[in-house]
Amino acid sequence: MIIRIRAAKLLGSCPVAVALLLGLVVDQSSQTRGQPGSVLVHAVDATEPLRDREPVIISTDMAMGLNTGNRNGTALSIPDIDDSYAFALAAAHHLDVRGVVVTMGNSMVKPAMVTARATVHAVGSDVPVVRGAEIWLPVEPLATADGTTFSNACVNDGVRFMAKELRRSGGLTIAAIGPLTDVACLALNYPEEAKLIKRVVALVGSKPTTPLEIYGHAAVDFNYVMDPRAESIVLEHTSIPFTAINFELSSLGQLPITELQALATSPDPVAQFFGRSSQRYLTWWAAALGPAKPIWDAAVVWHLIRPADHLCQQVGFQLKPGSPLSNDVTDTFSPAFTGTRQVTACTGFTSQQAMADYQRAVLSSVSGHSDPDEPTQIDQQ
Repeated sequence: MIIRIRAAKLLGSCPVAVALLLGLVVDQSSQTRGQPGSVLVHAVDATEPLRDREPVIISTDMAMGLNTGNRNGTALSIPDIDDSYAFALAAAHHLDVRGVVVTMGNSMVKPAMVTARATVHAVGSDVPVVRGAEIWLPVEPLATADGTTFSNACVNDGVRFMAKELRRSGGLTIAAIGPLTDVACLALNYPEEAKLIKRVVALVGSKPTTPLEIYGHAAVDFNYVMDPRAESIVLEHTSIPFTAINFELSSLGQLPITELQALATSPDPVAQFFGRSSQRYLTWWAAALGPAKPIWDAAVVWHLIRPADHLCQQVGFQLKPGSPLSNDVTDTFSPAFTGTRQVTACTGFTSQQAMADYQRAVLSSVSGHSDPDEPTQIDQQ
């Protein structure tokens, strides 16, 4: 099913935080090419756009338009907006999205289903929106005194939908822009179907040396903190090919708050929807943090569209587990970690132009720009 478009066109947010300055592009790994342990590589299946090769399911905690309910209802902060922008980018580039599975995270899953359906409808898509996890996986597997286990307690409509689509398609990619709860539950309960996953591209982690802070405010990798065990299951107990879009990459390509706020007064109905639904969050961000906003999750979708724009390498990982919401759990990725299976981590753009193309594409997908080369504030910075 191809997404169809109409003619008309925190702090507990998705990843870790933003401390990098607007306009910073190539990370330190680009300075060390040719040195041992720092060769930048792409896996074979990550060198060409996904759009002409295989279908994708988006696993998301989409909550744009909700003013309360962040961190699955445990925080007072406003839920982030970036999942909806990521979906709009996927729609604008006609990715073969087979469905959207909504999980808890930026909000509780029931209200998030309402806002996710609104986003999908606003961009003219008819893809199924399916309800996923209501809560994170237990820190330890559930079992009774007599040894009865409950690994199937996490199974929900979204997990069953993913299993069905994997059987039907013979294989697809999962773009995980929320907690990995449903992906892990699939692996636990549908192991044969999980083997059909071509790869998981997830918004998680950072390099060990990166401070996790937003303009000096300490932060965490939201998707990992919301369900540490889920990520450990996918990374440590499966061989599913895995690409981590790290903080060093997802925090780049920030969009000016003023330009995002201006969408609300656009004559284009899609732009109006995004502008009005984002307004309260953007006002808070501008007052509390800064003049530009990373659209974290869109970096995952851009990797499906233009993977060659990203600096990626084979790495190991290091997970510090713990209780959800503890803020003490961390997930880091580095080629220095040789004691784990190797996955792909992407940490930067290949050029300033590549980042500018990404910024323009995200803004165009929600602003009704018919010409992706139409000048914006981005081009003037």
